[in-house]
Amino acid sequence: MARPNRSSASRVTCPQELIELILGKTDSADKETLKSCALVARSFRPASQKLIFSDLTIPFSGRDSIVALQRLADVLSASPHLALYVRTLHLVQPGFYEPCVWMRSDIFPAVLSVLTKLESLQVRIYNWDYLHSNCEQAIYALITGSSLSSIEIKEIRFQTNARLFSLLRCLPASLESASFFNVFAENSLPDAPNSASAKLRLTSLHLDSLSYAPALFHWAIHAVDLNWLRHLHTMVEENTIDVVQELVNGAVYVETYHLSFGSIFSFDKNPILEKMQGLRTLKITVSLDWDEIEELEGQGRHNPLNDVMRTLDTAPHTIEHLVLNLNIWNPDQLFHFMQSTALENLGEDRSALRDVVVRIVSRYDYTPALQRGIRYLEEVFYQLHNRGMLTVVTVRPEGN
Repeated sequence: MARPNRSSASRVTCPQELIELILGKTDSADKETLKSCALVARSFRPASQKLIFSDLTIPFSGRDSIVALQRLADVLSASPHLALYVRTLHLVQPGFYEPCVWMRSDIFPAVLSVLTKLESLQVRIYNWDYLHSNCEQAIYALITGSSLSSIEIKEIRFQTNARLFSLLRCLPASLESASFFNVFAENSLPDAPNSASAKLRLTSLHLDSLSYAPALFHWAIHAVDLNWLRHLHTMVEENTIDVVQELVNGAVYVETYHLSFGSIFSFDKNPILEKMQGLRTLKITVSLDWDEIEELEGQGRHNPLNDVMRTLDTAPHTIEHLVLNLNIWNPDQLFHFMQSTALENLGEDRSALRDVVVRIVSRYDYTPALQRGIRYLEEVFYQLHNRGMLTVVTVRPEGN
């Protein structure tokens, strides 16, 4: 009788689709685990490599060195297919005062030149002037020649608006989402942006904390086809109220609008949302600190919640979901803000309104105060509470 072939039985393979499904459950940020998976078997290698290189950060965590950058360049040169796996790229300046290695390196442009399948780019550079000219041009070339769908520009300081617009002019027609956080341009007067021959058809635009770069609002108005926008997030401050209004007036088909009031907003004007007839979800964020609010002559203390209510009153009646984010230090102070604000009848004349979410975002560590704040909000919004439309939550920043 013939004996079974033990060697062939021991080589039973797992379907490649199942391997990819299993590895797909691994966090792409867990590089060490994925590297170990790549060594298990040859069949594990492609799926592991795709995840390892799908999300790339320069510099690597804890390794801001020429050696690390050169090693990446060598790997991509020896195995060009790995560069095609890179879908998300993070360019980070770890320190505030000094440039890091990649910002001055001749190796960096060579790395960027092979990332031809990039979909998402996130840039956090505290001082754009620290970039060597060849590195700056490499970033421009990457953006211009790519099929980016998403870009995030965060905490960047430009010497002039001209430097800012040089970056903006590179944005490709494929872009769907653009976000700008804490962008600073030293030239306080906005330059006139060049008219774009074909406007960007963004579906999502986030303009946050731009009091030092109002030129970005002007750029958005001139360079973005506002009719395509479906998601919009803007911060309004006293020196940007007019340009925010111009932007909102053109964004008539926006479905979700998140409006953040600056922490010291105390202006007699507020955004008017009546032209946003496609609006379904409205989110409003406001900072409340009773100790920091000054008294206005003959009017008592300014109440930021009144700015919120005036804006809400101008919104179309198509709103189905309302979110109020109350950034407050001490929840016990809610009483001072709520007592002079007409919130009791919220929702009575809005038949489309389905739910109201109120978030207390607080660093306050005293739990009973947070609980009292929640109960007080339920009393203020008692009609919504009784109708089952009110959700009140407390959100604490991580680490607190």
